Amino acid sequence: MQFIWIYIDDMAGKGIGLVVIAKLMFFFSASIIPLALPLSILLSSIMTFGNLGETYELIAAKAAGVSIWRIFKPMFVVVFMLALFGFFVSNVLIPQATLKHKALLYDIKQQKPTLLIRDGVFYNGIEGISMRVGRKDPKTGELFDIIIYDNRGGEQNPVVVTAQRGTMNMSEDGRYMFFNLFNGYRYEEMEKQSNYYKSYPHLGISFAEEEVVFDMYAFNLNRTDESLFKDGYQMLNVLELQEKIDSLTELLNNKYKYTYTYANMYYRFNDSLYAHVKPAPVVVPVQYLADSLPADRANALTLALSNARSMKSIVDFVLTDTKETRKMIIRYKIEWHRKFTLSVACIIMFFIGAPFGSIIRKGGFGMPVVISVLLYLVFHIVSLTGDKMAKTQSASPAFGMWLSIMVLFPIGLFLTYQAANDSGLFDKSAWVNLIRRFKTRT
Repeated sequence: MQFIWIYIDDMAGKGIGLVVIAKLMFFFSASIIPLALPLSILLSSIMTFGNLGETYELIAAKAAGVSIWRIFKPMFVVVFMLALFGFFVSNVLIPQATLKHKALLYDIKQQKPTLLIRDGVFYNGIEGISMRVGRKDPKTGELFDIIIYDNRGGEQNPVVVTAQRGTMNMSEDGRYMFFNLFNGYRYEEMEKQSNYYKSYPHLGISFAEEEVVFDMYAFNLNRTDESLFKDGYQMLNVLELQEKIDSLTELLNNKYKYTYTYANMYYRFNDSLYAHVKPAPVVVPVQYLADSLPADRANALTLALSNARSMKSIVDFVLTDTKETRKMIIRYKIEWHRKFTLSVACIIMFFIGAPFGSIIRKGGFGMPVVISVLLYLVFHIVSLTGDKMAKTQSASPAFGMWLSIMVLFPIGLFLTYQAANDSGLFDKSAWVNLIRRFKTRT
């Protein structure tokens, strides 16, 4: 539904078939997997081990000498396979689906609205054509009181065609539309011929039947070559992203080196300054500088001021030119880290949900659903915050993309430790006893 509401304006009135819409939604649905997979693992693990705890099967297993780690092992194997599937989704499936989704959506945006002729309303959807139909017979499809303004030859030579009635048909391949007009009049302004003895300002022809042909190429959905979109950061896998990062980083360094070399034409820099090491200050007396100037001091000062302004312009240009390059490097790095965070998030969610379910000992769709949704909201909000921090360069891409993992990993470690040691963390009686002991001591 979110996809439909976002792109409804681009698809409405285009005459897109259900097959194209279904294909577009199918490609877009791949982006839902990173949102659904961690939540499903969290919910299923809480429900599974909550049911085992509620029916005292976990207690029976522990009483038989089976550790919590051995109980977790079969489920962990399944989750590990799901984590590998998550990496496949992030690295292969989503880039391919995004490529096809972007290309198809671009073609839909470029397509013109379908030919929709209404009674008494001018239609301007065909380039260079403006037409009006007074009335349309809904049964036979016959048109009455037709007016067509044809400006395809230029505004200097407009053509006006009127007809009492007519019919409209499409060619077999859908490329051309034929208007068969009956009992009409054709008016055309003529270009003045200076070399002719006599020229006419316009030409009027009455006709009993005439056929007008319109090219409908712009109304057909023409597929664009998908290779035009393949360099987007969302359409690349890990190896391609790393290659882009390396090439852009090398390009950025070359720009800096070229600027440093070019600046030496105006100034002589110390190498330590280029290496971001602050050189020792040199104090030069003003009188010494004044005495060292040539006889024509005014020209020397003007030349020095011109060089300084030129250098400032060069530096400003380089900073502006490299700003977008740095942004692209950051976006590629964000996508590179995103390929791995989904797999790790699946494992972390299991080590949160499984011990949490064994501790609360509640199964079904009641409390586990509420708890899993709350935990997932925390994960999602932290993920969005880290992503925003990385994009705004307030944090490094690695820190921003792994922020949610760093927040949830201690929680999973703590819950796993509590489950392994039969903690009464969520046992009401344990908290009541703790409060009573605290009151008796005070």
